[in-house]
Amino acid sequence: MKKNYFLTLFLSLCLVGFSYGQEMLVNGGFENWDNDTTPTSWTKVENITKEASEKHSGSFSAKHVGGTKDIGQTITGIVPGDSYTITIWYKVIGGDGTDARIWSYWKTSSDSNISDNAAELRGPSNAYFDNNGGAWSKYETTITAPATASKLYFELRTYGSATVYWDDLSVFHNTPSSDPTLVVTAPADNTVFNPSTTETSLKFTVSNFTLSKDNGSGASDGSGQGYIKATLKKDGNLISEPKFFTETPSPISVTAGSTYIATAELVDNSGNSLNPKVEKSITFSVATYTEVADLAALRAGTEGMYYKVTGGVAITYNAGNSRNQRYIQDATAGILIDDSAGTITTNYNVGDGLVNIVGKLSSFAGVLQLVPTADYGAAATTGNAVAAQTVTIVNLNANLDMYESEWIKINGVTFADADGTKVFEAGKNYNISDGTNTLVFRTNFSGADFIGQIIPTGTVNITGLAAEFNGTAQIFATATANIVLGVEKNNIQGFTAYPNPVRNGRLTVSTNSATKKEVTIFNVLGKRVFTQTFTGNNKQLDVSRINPGIYIMKVVEDEKIATKKLVIK
Repeated sequence: MKKNYFLTLFLSLCLVGFSYGQEMLVNGGFENWDNDTTPTSWTKVENITKEASEKHSGSFSAKHVGGTKDIGQTITGIVPGDSYTITIWYKVIGGDGTDARIWSYWKTSSDSNISDNAAELRGPSNAYFDNNGGAWSKYETTITAPATASKLYFELRTYGSATVYWDDLSVFHNTPSSDPTLVVTAPADNTVFNPSTTETSLKFTVSNFTLSKDNGSGASDGSGQGYIKATLKKDGNLISEPKFFTETPSPISVTAGSTYIATAELVDNSGNSLNPKVEKSITFSVATYTEVADLAALRAGTEGMYYKVTGGVAITYNAGNSRNQRYIQDATAGILIDDSAGTITTNYNVGDGLVNIVGKLSSFAGVLQLVPTADYGAAATTGNAVAAQTVTIVNLNANLDMYESEWIKINGVTFADADGTKVFEAGKNYNISDGTNTLVFRTNFSGADFIGQIIPTGTVNITGLAAEFNGTAQIFATATANIVLGVEKNNIQGFTAYPNPVRNGRLTVSTNSATKKEVTIFNVLGKRVFTQTFTGNNKQLDVSRINPGIYIMKVVEDEKIATKKLVIK
């Protein structure tokens, strides 16, 4: 009986001693599978197969084939302020060093992403895991759940042609401690702010320690256990020694080109260090802009750096999409402005001129882009015309970087998909050809007025933006008029339009057929200025409201098209 009592006491102590830590990730060792391509409890599974030969431990691992494929699981029951240790064992075969990474987010109860711990949860540090010569390798980090977190979406990604083996994955909820702790939650250590940043906030998470309040004179009122004593150095020089009585103190001023070291310590109400000492330090800096004269010099810059373009540029197209994208151009080059954060709040029209634009140079899918770091303010000039450069498919394919994001025109091409019935769909590639060479025409802008219209048959001229996708040249058209501006093309029997020039505001259109016809007139900028439909062999049209000038007339009869230059006096 004594032995039994002793055994019961021993087991009870063991349960008490080990009941705090908890594994949060389900089936992280990949020992359980619903089938050979679906590991149990994983909610997002792409290109995964069960692997029995190459494993870190146990019987199986998860073999992951690249091409930007993911495996993920949502972890619930996250406790804000508690620490979690993430452990990942991986092995990369093949690839180029940009093959595998973690891509995870803390989430709120409403499933919104929380940006905290970006360096640990996405990358690491926005980079890729070290392949380590194809050996099994471990990535491990311990992080603290932010105040609004209730979930962790845990995801791993494999890219390119690599094969990655995942095994012994863990998200471990560490044993809570009763010792006072201090975490600097913002800014993240080694953050580099953009040069337009003028202030930032220090934010803290304090556990097992009650902060006193300010007595009105910058000292403790003794209502808690103490306060946060801080020092702030700028470029190595001490600039302030503030006392904080809150986890969210007022912002501090910062200047471009400087590096800051912030040290924070929990102290008692008399300013004495705790035993053991509780102190944290972070380093952050504010970048500077490199000035360049024009867009050609900007395009020759280094991705990840910040630039100011001192010369004038003109808006050539407002995409009107969720990323607030705009295209700009000067006499030397063009570039895409990608503003997913909505930093630019001023509304601009095509032709507006801007000076001293600023941003961070980056790229996506091979396309160089400028991410703005400040609103550009009112346009310096308006009505700037940017003429389209006429290029051939051969020229564009051979000199893609020279033309990228510029306004171009390609003459005498046909659509391979044009059969008189197929229509343009948004977000799709169509091949166009000059008879010998082929180029991708992409319907990149879902709001373009040609979406849903019949793909034109016959030879057309296309005006649009030179683009690319990972080295493959493309052209983005922006309006119907920019696809059908070829003149003197006639597939309609008996087509005539007179008088031309039009002098009295009346234009007669005639064909051999009495079937329905649609007449559309465009100005030289591609804007539609007149549309009328009629049935019969001929019709006198009232065009008196169109200003004098040179226009392009397009007539559609059944599946046939005729286009003609039109002069209105």
